[in-house]
Amino acid sequence: MRTLEIIVTITSNGKLIVNSPVDMPVGEYNAVLVLEERPIQNHLQSSVQNAQALFRQYIPASRKISEELIQERRLEALSE
Repeated sequence: MRTLEIIVTITSNGKLIVNSPVDMPVGEYNAVLVLEERPIQNHLQSSVQNAQALFRQYIPASRKISEELIQERRLEALSE
């Protein structure tokens, strides 16, 4: 018997998707599945959105930080 801690996805039509990188022979297995009471909230997309929202509290969306950084680097290169 093995104990695996993996993330599963339940689709809108009720399918359970399991992506397991377990090194086991192909075949059918008896398994017991225990799910937490609520879905994981910190998926990559929601983490990025949370970070962007935090960033936007201090820097308005109209300000192009990447352009400012490029301009700074160009000025530094000219002074070398």
